[in-house]
Amino acid sequence: MISSICTLFEGDYHLGVGALANSLSAAGYQGTLWAGHRGPLPPWAVKAPQVQVGMHRFEVRDGFSITFVQVETPLHFAYYKPDFLDRVLTEFDPNADAAIYLDPDIIVKCPWHLIERWPSEGIALVEDVHSAMPQRHPMRLAWREILSHHGVSANHPCDRYYNSGFVGVPRSLQGFLATWSKAMAIVISVIGEGKGIKHGASSDVFHTTDQDALNLALMISGAPVNAAGSDAMDFATGGYLLSHAIGTPKPWRGGFLREALRGFPPTTASKAFLRNSDAPIRLFEPARRASLALALALGAAIGRFYRRA
Repeated sequence: MISSICTLFEGDYHLGVGALANSLSAAGYQGTLWAGHRGPLPPWAVKAPQVQVGMHRFEVRDGFSITFVQVETPLHFAYYKPDFLDRVLTEFDPNADAAIYLDPDIIVKCPWHLIERWPSEGIALVEDVHSAMPQRHPMRLAWREILSHHGVSANHPCDRYYNSGFVGVPRSLQGFLATWSKAMAIVISVIGEGKGIKHGASSDVFHTTDQDALNLALMISGAPVNAAGSDAMDFATGGYLLSHAIGTPKPWRGGFLREALRGFPPTTASKAFLRNSDAPIRLFEPARRASLALALALGAAIGRFYRRA
């Protein structure tokens, strides 16, 4: 099975893309990482040659490259994920058996072959931090009512809530991406345009917007799901597949010592990021990397004795 991978980024999230690429290299990935972006190329890829209008290719190592794709969309990139996945399958890599999206704050921890086969005959997903969401959960009831007002039925039973940072779609289920986009449009019609990935309070009918739309699409489509538990993104202990640096501050921004003094020691995902910040792409000058490593070590030491419950 050949799976093509992609991500979306802007601003300093290029540092996350670099670490993701380093982790993919260590995992043995062969192929192209399609990186949609707004704004300039990353400083570490500024000399990447243009291969066609709006595309630059950066060679990570033999057999693995990043193709940067200039993306023109008014949408928040969280809302653009299904469209970009569809472009990968239709436009960028029409020979791929599946397309896999990874957020630029994710690190791959396992050998690539485990990830590549994941979207075999099903949507590859990871359960979110709080993943239990029974079929008759009050939020699902509210979603069904909203969908019915838009003439959409959502009768397929779902009892888990999935994170949208990693989504793998086999070509045989490419139509799921249109359903996800449709669900996204319904979410936007409720909360308004121009919103970020969080909206209102946790009790709002749509709070984690693009992720809610993904879970809506599963209720609408009934697509088969190939799921891993929340440990697969290091939301719970014992994970060995991926590590996802959710929340803020992002690990490339540092602040490990400050956060530890507030009771929030460095996460497993922050440690995974720093381990993947050197090669083959060097993301920081040696002094900056040493400073981050020291702050992380001190923050971890503090965390052994002091952390918020």
